[in-house]
Amino acid sequence: MQLEHLDYLSPLGRHYRLTLAVPLGSAPESGWPLACVLDQTQFQAVLAAVPGAAPLCGAVLGVDYVQENWRDQDYTPGPEGEAGRADDFRVLLRDVFLPWAHGRAQLDPQRRLLCGHSLAGLFALHALVHEPGLFQAMAVSSPSVWWGDAYLARLLAQPLPPAALTVPVSITVGEYEQRLGPAEEALPEPAREQRRQRLLERRMVDGARELAQELAQHQGGEPRFRMIPGCNHSQSGWVALPQGCLEWLADVWPR
Repeated sequence: MQLEHLDYLSPLGRHYRLTLAVPLGSAPESGWPLACVLDQTQFQAVLAAVPGAAPLCGAVLGVDYVQENWRDQDYTPGPEGEAGRADDFRVLLRDVFLPWAHGRAQLDPQRRLLCGHSLAGLFALHALVHEPGLFQAMAVSSPSVWWGDAYLARLLAQPLPPAALTVPVSITVGEYEQRLGPAEEALPEPAREQRRQRLLERRMVDGARELAQELAQHQGGEPRFRMIPGCNHSQSGWVALPQGCLEWLADVWPR
């Protein structure tokens, strides 16, 4: 694969680093499908999952930061515009990051996947509702269902824009995101109980399943929900997003 890089300083003074991985060889006539992966850790996991003997079957754009990390604002909508900057970040994706990628490689604007884990998964669902035409599919790993007093549940309870009804969204969550994993079971009692209560309060597994069910009711069909065995919150994205990304690329290429 060939790698292209861009460092970009936004009008808000936030320094981003983009990495575009493009397959070697000729693109399909319509262009390569593009998977946009938020956060460097998840982007590297996607590239590492490509088998050594197999070519990458689409382009992958990684979006990350230089030095200071702004994901707690970039990926969250602010209450009445006060805190989060999700809409500003969405505009950056639409007007700067994606056009840069399309300018560096032959890409298909009608075959784009957005991949996000945790707060980035929250952002993906926010973008689904507020600009559904930006991506044609989404892989959402462990979305932050607890954030903003169950913001995502309220968001998806509303009628969706017509364009969002045809965007397939897979939602995954780790097995140990609502109960203790083996390592946590070995913690001293006070820490173990504190961790147990935090997991129960956040309802990551139940909440993710409910989001998938809500989307299925809007879109029709069965919920696209999967539990990632043996994973806690930090681990689940490393497994789920490479799987979801590579499965999508294999499915859409070539056409």
